[in-house]
Amino acid sequence: MDILSKNPGLPAKFEKTDLAEKTATIKTWNSELRLDRSGWLLIAFFGLLKFCIHLTGISNYGLHADELYYISLSEHFAWGFLDISPFVTWMAKVSSTLFGTAVMAWRIIPCLFSALTVMLTGLMAHHLGGRKLGITIACSAIICSPAFLATSYLLQPVVFDEFFWALLAFSALRFQQTQKPIFLYLTALALGLGMLNKYTIAMYLAAMILGWFITGKRHIKINWHSVTGSFLLFFLLIIPNLIWQWAYGFPIFGYLNIVGSKAFSIDISDYLFQLFFFHGAGVAVWTAGFCFLLMKQTRDKLNLTWPVTFIILVISLALLKGKLYYGLGMFPILFAAGGCCWEMLFRMRIFPKYIFVASLYLFGLLSLPLVIPVLPVDVCRNYIKKMVTYTNFSRPMVWEDGTSGSIPQFFADMSGWQTLSGEIDSASLKSLSQKPNAILTNNYAIAGALKYYSKFLSPRVISANNSFMLESPGSLPSGTILYLSRDRQELVVKMARHVSLYKQLKMENSHLKGINIYILYDVNELFRKKYASDRKQFFHPVEIMYPDKISTQLSRF
Repeated sequence: MDILSKNPGLPAKFEKTDLAEKTATIKTWNSELRLDRSGWLLIAFFGLLKFCIHLTGISNYGLHADELYYISLSEHFAWGFLDISPFVTWMAKVSSTLFGTAVMAWRIIPCLFSALTVMLTGLMAHHLGGRKLGITIACSAIICSPAFLATSYLLQPVVFDEFFWALLAFSALRFQQTQKPIFLYLTALALGLGMLNKYTIAMYLAAMILGWFITGKRHIKINWHSVTGSFLLFFLLIIPNLIWQWAYGFPIFGYLNIVGSKAFSIDISDYLFQLFFFHGAGVAVWTAGFCFLLMKQTRDKLNLTWPVTFIILVISLALLKGKLYYGLGMFPILFAAGGCCWEMLFRMRIFPKYIFVASLYLFGLLSLPLVIPVLPVDVCRNYIKKMVTYTNFSRPMVWEDGTSGSIPQFFADMSGWQTLSGEIDSASLKSLSQKPNAILTNNYAIAGALKYYSKFLSPRVISANNSFMLESPGSLPSGTILYLSRDRQELVVKMARHVSLYKQLKMENSHLKGINIYILYDVNELFRKKYASDRKQFFHPVEIMYPDKISTQLSRF
């Protein structure tokens, strides 16, 4: 049954008004109504609100482990890296150029992108038939979602991924409704830039196309000239990155194999629990949006594409052992549809709308200290302890390796880096009689932190299993090496003529807890073979085809 059909219980005198409202809603679905000035101001308000919320804790705790890595890689422009796409490093470079190098400066652009994602959600709500209440509910749901709050302010690919997925959904939705070529070009732009950020957006497009074929391909008229033009735009955007991948033997596939081999098994019950509850009270909005799109009757039935796409993505991520936040970008359109659904229900006065919207913000406010560093670490720890006691919900405290901490892992990943750099400076000065030739670590975050914070610049930071490998020598240098690892001392002593354990880091609530700082004097052949083996396992340098020449040409391009 069409959930927009006439309600037989309404008095006859209300039928004209009700019919007019439904006609307006259907016209909006058909893109015949434009968003007025007050609508634009409402959407802009929610975008500004999103940005301001993150300002409350944008510079607390320090830079995240991932941020340090991307910032360090941004020092040299590149069209590709061994383990990431380049877009986030470009944004890091833009941030430092425009805003400086303070912690807050690195996070302004991510916060702007997250605000734009909220605004796209409001626009999709409008074009799905929502009025001001629908837009308000949709935008409020994504603003107050703990999952989006946690991922919307750090300089990481995920915040840009959410935006490009939302932009792809918006452009595809508008093309469905209008068949205007401009939205094909917008789709190409979103897909091209999205792939330069994370290749996973291709999975979203594939799920969309499959959902389109399943539900309604016969209802869209294709202008093949526009398709060709949009494909050329997409190709021009990604060709430099494809050339880089080709020049280095497509290292992305090797990296995916490594990640796949290390992936933790998926607990289906936990996976489904996260799916339904990591948006907090917003679950009531996106599930309503799913049902709204599933049940809404339109002539072309293209609305069915979106729930089918969602199901395909959820199943695909589970089968590929992917983390659920990889697919956060698929929720904005469901929030948008959910806003429309709840607006329709509130017109019939089923629930008090003000209480509903307030409940979204109340839940978001309660979860805020869990996802944004608005409280000092000790206060945050006590707050979380009380929340766990009252709710018996400790899932946010579970770290990636399955252990539990006293604070969320992404908070722990923001602390200790300056202390580490100070320790390395001290260790370097201690061995000044035999000055270290290199600092070796296989931890990408440690390498990034040392490059960013360390004042003792003489030792070269090298690594064997991340993109710093491209700047590292093919074999270990002779002489003294500082080695940072969790390896036990009885294993490390076999790697050099003399090994000294300078210090074991014991910082609580930190990614660095348990890291050992070793001073290795005259590393032996066994350690050299280990270094070469680690490099080969991560990446085969023999596959590089004229990298210097091609990098030069790409830079000119």
